[in-house]
Amino acid sequence: MIAAPAIAAALTFATVIAVARPVRGHDRGRDRENRLDMAGVRTRRDRVALRALQVSSVLASCAAASMLASVADLPPVPGIMVAAGGATIGWRTIHAWVSVRAAARRMAMVNDLPIMLDLLQIAMRGGMGLSAAWSSVAEGLRGSCDALAEEMRRIDVEVSMGTRWGTALANSAERTGVTELRSLGSLMSQSEEFGTELARTLEVMSDSLRHDEMQHLEERAHQASVKILVPLAAFMLPATLLLVVAPLLLLLFQALERATAS
Repeated sequence: MIAAPAIAAALTFATVIAVARPVRGHDRGRDRENRLDMAGVRTRRDRVALRALQVSSVLASCAAASMLASVADLPPVPGIMVAAGGATIGWRTIHAWVSVRAAARRMAMVNDLPIMLDLLQIAMRGGMGLSAAWSSVAEGLRGSCDALAEEMRRIDVEVSMGTRWGTALANSAERTGVTELRSLGSLMSQSEEFGTELARTLEVMSDSLRHDEMQHLEERAHQASVKILVPLAAFMLPATLLLVVAPLLLLLFQALERATAS
């Protein structure tokens, strides 16, 4: 059995991992902040709740691994290693959840971006200014495109505080990983500099994004036709061979039996 001090040491190690995990370097810390932002964990209350969830997950996984090591009657040192492994798994589980959620929200923003551009250029052609049209579209997307609507509100706040549209959209692209926002900011800056019609520019960008999305879907469809060969070979081919070969083998055995009998 694992001694009680060993279990206590493992639990302490797990708590240290969850609570005092260092963030090394400014870039790594900024990437972590951007990932939490993209996952929707932005307020201090949400981040405290996430940290509490991390601590709970680490401690629960560590306790479960310690009980497993105790049932297996491992010595203290291997038992502590098993408990530490359980703590690491508990930590990585929450970390993976944040990454998956951030990727899903980013994909949702990319998919909703052409809709936002369509609404924005319609509002501007209706006589609204860029700032008013942006705020109106952000409000209209609430409930159906929450991730993009929330990011648009953050951009609107930055612009209202004096940031230029190109800079605000570039910051958003760095924060969310949606590079199309940086392209949108460049187009807005060029339109402002050269005096071109922004509504027409937004329409062209929306059509371009839809074209790129269609090409991506076609590429995935072509890849799926190749990937589907693996399950077909793994599941369909043995069944087909059984249906074709088994009757032939049965007839062969029957013929051999008749030949032997005669």
